[in-house]
Amino acid sequence: MRIVSSAEMRNLDHLAEKEYLIDANILMENAGRAAVGILFEKYPDAGHSSEILVFAGKGNNAGDAFVVARRLLCLERKVRVFHLFPESSYQGSARRNFEILKNMKARMTHLERPADLEDFFKNSSNRYLVVDGILGTGLKGDLQGIFYDVVEIINKYVHDIVALDIPSGVDGDTGAIRGTSIQATLTVSFGFPKLGHFLPPGAGKRGELVNVDISLLPQFRREGDKFLLMKNPMRDLLVDRDRYGHKNAFGHTLLIGGSPGRLGALNMSAKACHKMGTGLVTAATWQDTMEALLFRLSDETMAIPVPLQVSEIERFKTELQHYDSIVIGPGLGTRKEGKDLFVNLFKVYNGPVVIDADGLNIIAEYGLFDLLRARKAPTVLTPHPGEMARLLKKPKEEILAQPVESLKAAVELTHSIVLLKGAATLIASVDDVTYLNHYPNDGMATAGSGDVLAGMIGGLLGQKMDPFQATLLGVYLHSLAGDFASKQCGHRSMTAPDIIENIGNAFKDLKEKKEPSFPEEGKAYLL
Repeated sequence: MRIVSSAEMRNLDHLAEKEYLIDANILMENAGRAAVGILFEKYPDAGHSSEILVFAGKGNNAGDAFVVARRLLCLERKVRVFHLFPESSYQGSARRNFEILKNMKARMTHLERPADLEDFFKNSSNRYLVVDGILGTGLKGDLQGIFYDVVEIINKYVHDIVALDIPSGVDGDTGAIRGTSIQATLTVSFGFPKLGHFLPPGAGKRGELVNVDISLLPQFRREGDKFLLMKNPMRDLLVDRDRYGHKNAFGHTLLIGGSPGRLGALNMSAKACHKMGTGLVTAATWQDTMEALLFRLSDETMAIPVPLQVSEIERFKTELQHYDSIVIGPGLGTRKEGKDLFVNLFKVYNGPVVIDADGLNIIAEYGLFDLLRARKAPTVLTPHPGEMARLLKKPKEEILAQPVESLKAAVELTHSIVLLKGAATLIASVDDVTYLNHYPNDGMATAGSGDVLAGMIGGLLGQKMDPFQATLLGVYLHSLAGDFASKQCGHRSMTAPDIIENIGNAFKDLKEKKEPSFPEEGKAYLL
């Protein structure tokens, strides 16, 4: 599913109206009608025993709110409209829908003083449902004055809040909170979801997210440069295995890492690699940790030492050609020999490489970007925000504030496939298309989770899967396995080994064909 910026969504609305003659009134009507349908799915009794309060600011978001109010009134629900601007301020489709409500004798109040709203709630014992149509994606700057106060009052007195398009106060492009924001329990997104729906901290303000079609052109879905990973396309990436195949037919992956006190990272990465269906897995570590590694590795994993002597390096270079993929970094440490290891590896190995953890730190510390750019084979980098900050030599806060821009900068710097890990993981390659995997799970914020992901991607690459598709599928399966682990163990108690143990369940779930009650293009429950 396509994801858009606020400016892109405005442009699509403009194109629909000017080039395809889809009147703005039609788009607004479709948005309001769909929002009411979703509202009643979650709150079927709203407006019967209680009252629905519709808050409208200005522009199209206010127009959507007016359509919602009218359709609720037509369904004989109790509705009261609070508009933060006088009638003369509304134009176009928003003005037309305001006038319809006025002609219907709807209860409408021009809210000029926040104190009046506070008094309204204080003097009432009723339970209300609020529809937030105050600002939407038209937000410019921080909330101030009456907007700030009204949002704070709504959050204080009302639990059930339905946001139209995006909660007021959340930046549609970055997920930043502009002063304050509505804390929605349900957000109905129109046309396409926005980046701000998925990026923290704004993602935590939207509640359940449902995206609805408003009859935009079908080609709009395929255009753009940002897309959300969803189950059906990910299922299509699974390749049927040869039931008569042997272990050598399913690839051989080498994992390089481990250092004193950090061998668990390499061990978990190897176990995850096995679970992906890789035929053979070999773990390599420094000579001074080799003996300790042998005690930890599972029986099915082979082990070799990382060479340090010149004579051994030449033999190692020859052996490297026997591997179908390499993962380097889990628990590797940042000893000075690490630079030489990377130089030797990149000079002779012509297969796909996944670089994680300390591998990324070595790249950043020694500035080995020319080696990355010179590679003919694909490279996958898996940084978290701190590692990305070191790669780009920027503050971590800047990475968090501009994740998409940071991701593109890393791709340009390294000529690699790069994924920026987080609750919303972003993946991009040199074709300038960004994919977003949204599977928020605080249980994944545990030691070793990233090592597991690196092993999973390396395992798919070892089976000769397309590198970018292997990265997308590895990220998706990692999140799915984490979801199963959280259900079994609880978010607080799950660990990285629990993710590994649920990789099989993730594969089974992804393979299972489930027909949705609505096509994904028409309505998609995103959380």
